[in-house]
Amino acid sequence: MGPPTHPDIDRILADPDAPSLVFQPIVDLRLGLTAGYEALARFGDDPRNAPDLVFAEADRLGVAAEVEARVLRKAIAARDHLPDRCFLAVNVFPHLLSSPEVESVWRTADLSRLVLELNEAVAIDCSSALAATSQELRDRGAFIAMDDVGSGYAGLRQLTYIRPDFVKLDRSLVTHIDDDQVKIALTELVGGFASRLNGWVIAEGIERVEELTMLVALGVPLAQGFLLGRPSAHWQFLDPSVARRIQTMAARTDRSAHIVSLMEPARVSTGDHGQCARDAACPPCMLDLADVPESPASAAETGAVRQPSGDSDRDGDGDRNGDRDGAGETTIIVSNRCRPVALQLAGGAGAAGGAGAQAPRRIPTSLFARPDEPVTEVARRAMTRPKGRRFDPVIIVTEMGRPLGLVRMERLMLRLAELSAV
Repeated sequence: MGPPTHPDIDRILADPDAPSLVFQPIVDLRLGLTAGYEALARFGDDPRNAPDLVFAEADRLGVAAEVEARVLRKAIAARDHLPDRCFLAVNVFPHLLSSPEVESVWRTADLSRLVLELNEAVAIDCSSALAATSQELRDRGAFIAMDDVGSGYAGLRQLTYIRPDFVKLDRSLVTHIDDDQVKIALTELVGGFASRLNGWVIAEGIERVEELTMLVALGVPLAQGFLLGRPSAHWQFLDPSVARRIQTMAARTDRSAHIVSLMEPARVSTGDHGQCARDAACPPCMLDLADVPESPASAAETGAVRQPSGDSDRDGDGDRNGDRDGAGETTIIVSNRCRPVALQLAGGAGAAGGAGAQAPRRIPTSLFARPDEPVTEVARRAMTRPKGRRFDPVIIVTEMGRPLGLVRMERLMLRLAELSAV
C-alpha cells in the first residue's frame, strides 16, 4: 500500500497546537500604511496538509466545524496582540457559523477589530438566515467581509443580502488588471456597488507593480498580495520603499481636497441604544476639528490624536463631546459599540421661537466616508443615494467605523463649485 494521499485529520485534531496562524498585511493604498492583516491557517509543511485539502477532508468526515472553531479561537487570541489601529481578518465558512462548535466560540467573545470573511458562495435561499447571523456578529463588534466578489453574478447578488463592511475583489480581477479594460470596468462596478453599501474594497493577489499602480489610480482603498507582503508568523510592516511608491502614486491621482477639510464636530449620543460599551483604552470617537490630521491612520504615526477640547466626559444621557458651537444642531446616534445608526436633526424654530417650531427628527444613516476620501468621490456617492436622502449629512468615520464628525451637503456643494472654478 502506498503512502496516504489525504490529510490525516485525526492527527491534526489530536495536536492541541494545530493549526498555526500566519499573517499577511492588508495595506492602505492612499497612505502607504499597514491597515490590517489576514490570518491564514497552516497545518504543517506536508503538501497533503494544504489548508484547502484539510478543510475539504474535514468536511467530508463531518468535522469541519471543529477545525473551523480552532481557527477562529486562535484568530481571536491573536487579535489581542495586534499593532495599534489595525484589524485582523479571518476566513470563515458561512454554513458553519451557526454550528454548535463555531457558535460557542464567537457568541461568548468580544469580536472588535475582527473581520470575518465569508469565503464561499452562499445559496440565495439561505441568505436570510445568514444575514441574521451576520447582524449578531456585528452586535458583538465584528465586521463582515464578502470574499472573491466579482467572480460571478451570484457574488454580486449576495452583497444585497449580507450588506458587508468589506468587499474583497476576486484575484482573477486583479491579475493583469493594468492591461484589461473589462477588468477595470468590473472593478469600478464592484467599487461603486460597495460604496452604495458603505463598504470598503480590498483587492487581493497583487504581485506586480503595474497592478498596484492601476488599483491606486482606480481609488481602491485597501489591498494585499505578495508585492505588499507575504504571510509571516509575525506582524510585519510595509517596506518603506513600497510605502513611498504608494504615497507618490496616490498623490498623483488625488486631484481634489480630502473630505476631512469640510468636517465639523457633532454631538455623539447612544440615544436609546443603552450605555456605551467602550473601555478606558478605547480611542476617542471625536477629534477637535483644529487638530484633525489627514486620517486616523496618519495620526497613529504622528501621535496627533488627542482628546477633544471641552467636556468630553459622558453625561447622564449618554452624550459625548458636550455643547460646543454648532455641535448641538445635529447629533450622531450610535449603537453601544459606537457604530453610527442614525442622525438627529435639529428642528426649525417657529415665529419668535414659539408657535410653529418643529421638533427634532431622526433619520437613518445613509453615507459614511473616511477622512482621506476625495471630495469629488464623496459627492458622487452622495448623489447616487435615493432621491429623498441625497442631501443628508455625510458621517466621517475612522477605518473601524467610529464617528469623527459630519459634513453638510451645502459645504460639499460649495467646495465642488470652487474646485470646478480652478
